[in-house]
Amino acid sequence: MFDKTILHNYVVKKTAILTAIVSLFLVGCGSDQNYKREIDGNEDYLNSPALKPLIVPKGMTIPAEVADFYIYKLDSKGNLGKQVDIRAPVVPIPTVSDSFVIYNNGVVTFNSPLSADVWNKIPNTLNSKNIPISSSDNLTIKTGKAFIVRADETQTAEASFTFKRKIVGDTQTITLSLDSLARGAEDISSQPIEVQRYVVGLFNSLMDDIAPQSFREPQVKGSNENEAKKGANKDTESMKRIKEDLKDQIRGK
Repeated sequence: MFDKTILHNYVVKKTAILTAIVSLFLVGCGSDQNYKREIDGNEDYLNSPALKPLIVPKGMTIPAEVADFYIYKLDSKGNLGKQVDIRAPVVPIPTVSDSFVIYNNGVVTFNSPLSADVWNKIPNTLNSKNIPISSSDNLTIKTGKAFIVRADETQTAEASFTFKRKIVGDTQTITLSLDSLARGAEDISSQPIEVQRYVVGLFNSLMDDIAPQSFREPQVKGSNENEAKKGANKDTESMKRIKEDLKDQIRGK
């Protein structure tokens, strides 16, 4: 007779095996972040044959060469195909009222009122990112090397940073820069896009940690617009002059 128990056990075992295989595929897909950096399309153009000289049979005349239609031979330099990183450069976004930020040549320069107490909140952000502090005082914070996890990278990078502060009147200017940046055995500290990605990324994490609740909620039209206009008018002329002077100094570097 047909044994239902044997059939049931067979189905269970087969289902378990298929589940395990599918799980392995899902884990592989989950850890592969290349799709976030690569363009999705056909790459057959990379296999296009090189142009060959035109061979003219004897007895045949051809039009004279015209420079307008001449095709110059170019040697490709840089990455091609899926090696091209399509991610846009990240930009610093301040979340503190009466502040501004500039990114230039590997350094984030952030100016804000002393009352915002940004400097004393930096250690909390570093701690949340598992970035150790090697030394600190009232004007400088240096970190040790730490692995920085990014959702768009398969391999983590190891980096160390320096925060510096300068107090001018009732404002403070904080700069954030890299001390080192490496991915595996490769030193990538000389790659501008990579430097910008990790320096600005850490700054935006700080800004996200200290952002007021109003930045996390959608703005409601009406009375909120009037309040926003009143808040904008609180910026004094002296504050505006300090900001413009700092911007000019930074751009002049």
